[in-house]
Amino acid sequence: MNLVTKEKRTFSRPMRLLSALMLLGEDVIKVPVFRCQRCGECILSHTGFVCSQRCPKRLRNGPCGGTGEGGTCEVYPERMCIWYLIYRRASLFGRLKMLYRVEKIHNWNLEKTSAWLNVFVKRIEPPKWRVPKGEGWEEAEKEGPSGDSNEGSCAGEVK
Repeated sequence: MNLVTKEKRTFSRPMRLLSALMLLGEDVIKVPVFRCQRCGECILSHTGFVCSQRCPKRLRNGPCGGTGEGGTCEVYPERMCIWYLIYRRASLFGRLKMLYRVEKIHNWNLEKTSAWLNVFVKRIEPPKWRVPKGEGWEEAEKEGPSGDSNEGSCAGEVK
């Protein structure tokens, strides 16, 4: 029983076997390619295909206020802030619009479960492969999060 949510996590034997197989698939593909942290709620398609859970603070919606000059991490100054890397990759792939989406708080009950299985059984939303058109995304792209133009933006400005 999960003491936080008082949810009983009992899965049938076939579901446990399927989950183990899908986790193995994720371990073979997502862990080496994307350095996946197995959060069970994959948002790689929204973060420029960089796992946001590599942040020491596990932030899902942008960098903390402590990102150093040049994009260094507050917790590990010898590393680059993961959100700096996400911003650069999203910019490279033309996916900056995806960074303006506010992600839901992490569901810790899904930790170490298969994100693919969670999509199939509708525990989480499926990934978005195309950058959405409309829905106010154009204004967000023209203006940076602070209302300035996007030229010269850095990870510290992404919310």
